[in-house]
Amino acid sequence: MEKPLINKMKANYGYFGGLSIIYGLIFAFCIYKNTHGVTFIIYAAATIVFGLLFLKKIDFKLQKKSKRYFIGMMLLSVAMLFTTEFFFIVCNWIGMMLLFSVAMIHQFYNDGKWNFPAYFQRLFILLGTSIGLFFYPFRHGAQYLTVKDSSKKRTIYAVLIGFLVALGLLTIILPLLLSSDMVFANFFGDILKYINIPTIIGVGFTIVLGFIACYSFFSSLCSYNFPVETERKMKYYSSVIGITFTSVLAFIYMLYCGIQILYLFLGLDKGLSASVTYSEYARSGFWELLFVSIINFFLVLICMYIFTESKVLKGVLAFISGCTYIMLISAAYRMLIYIGQYDLTFLRVLVLWFLLVLALIMAGVIISIFRKTFPLFRYVMMIVAVCYISFALSRPNYWIVQYNVSHAEQMSYGDILYLMNNFPEDAASAIARMDPKEISEAEEISKYYQYTDDEVKGRLYDYFLDLSENNNDVYFRKANYVRIRAKLIADNYLEEHKDYKKHSNNYY
Repeated sequence: MEKPLINKMKANYGYFGGLSIIYGLIFAFCIYKNTHGVTFIIYAAATIVFGLLFLKKIDFKLQKKSKRYFIGMMLLSVAMLFTTEFFFIVCNWIGMMLLFSVAMIHQFYNDGKWNFPAYFQRLFILLGTSIGLFFYPFRHGAQYLTVKDSSKKRTIYAVLIGFLVALGLLTIILPLLLSSDMVFANFFGDILKYINIPTIIGVGFTIVLGFIACYSFFSSLCSYNFPVETERKMKYYSSVIGITFTSVLAFIYMLYCGIQILYLFLGLDKGLSASVTYSEYARSGFWELLFVSIINFFLVLICMYIFTESKVLKGVLAFISGCTYIMLISAAYRMLIYIGQYDLTFLRVLVLWFLLVLALIMAGVIISIFRKTFPLFRYVMMIVAVCYISFALSRPNYWIVQYNVSHAEQMSYGDILYLMNNFPEDAASAIARMDPKEISEAEEISKYYQYTDDEVKGRLYDYFLDLSENNNDVYFRKANYVRIRAKLIADNYLEEHKDYKKHSNNYY
């Protein structure tokens, strides 16, 4: 038997289904072949507005705490305008969906006392239920259109079925007719050349996807499929087990952190192998420390959840958390030394950001060790959201390029290729200011490359030509600040350096 709210959606399918279709149209307009354009702001705003319309129809009032999630969604949509980085595009998408999901969960459920496992469990249940209700918009639509006392609805339903049958038959019959008569084929050819069939199919599929996602998502919320029991089913294990193995780890960590302080932070080289320099020692072990820090985070959470409460266990877990801070500082210090010698990459900046986020999260973990009622999940989500949105809006790729250029006495051709291949749009302004003669002179010192001024000029011309051509469609739906700026810089460079064209590989 379906839940009351599901029955309400079914009875008011004209409203809920109609909203879902309109959402599908907006979804297609904003998203189709457009991964990071200005329409993402419209998409985020439409998602919030349609969510509020759904809530209003089922007589749910907007909770105050939901507003912060909506603000985060809008900031992430704005961040789409300032990036072409695949990592940010994917994470912005995930972030918007996660924030909206948590906001809607908060609207439907009393989530104030949910712990970490409970929240993750319910997020996965929501996702699974939404997928499981994939056919609900069609099933409810069929039931709505076949109501016995509505001949008009039956007629609409019959027309839709007939139209779909006609489309299916035409996929077989039309190619046969086109191949049977040249005049008929030419007639249809003149018509079809103005119609982009793949685009029509793609847009249609995107509309249907948006329609299904909207309706099935709210159906899953209205189904109230989450476990409502508040009593813990899993038994607590003896804290002696936890104290025993965490104490062993704490002792090892104490020795390790002491070595970090003496040999890494204070720079003592006594005890190092003669073949290992202090710099090499400092650069080694970064990823291992990062991995151990992540293990410690989950270890503390699990111990807090499965073992009986104990002051001794709390003290040991707090000590492990403190050691984790020393490991995080050690990892960051190693990475900074590495950056000082080898400059910045996106991955190096990302891991430094992650270390900062993990350090802030560990502060919440330490508080939750001594305060059982501390809302750790919401704290973690707030930290991750604020830090990520700030990171995404800061345009890290642009600053990476500026840092690398400003810290290089002379950019070699290999350095330029790295910027061109890894930061094509963000590097445009820096590369445009470079003198080809200085680049070729830097290569004369290299043992591996020998490039003349003309070859460098040709490669620079090709780079800006590709940048200009690849960003011709940056206006209207696909408007993006980074791409528009790169397009303007490229066009200006090509105009000012027309004489470089004769050295281009694309010049014939």
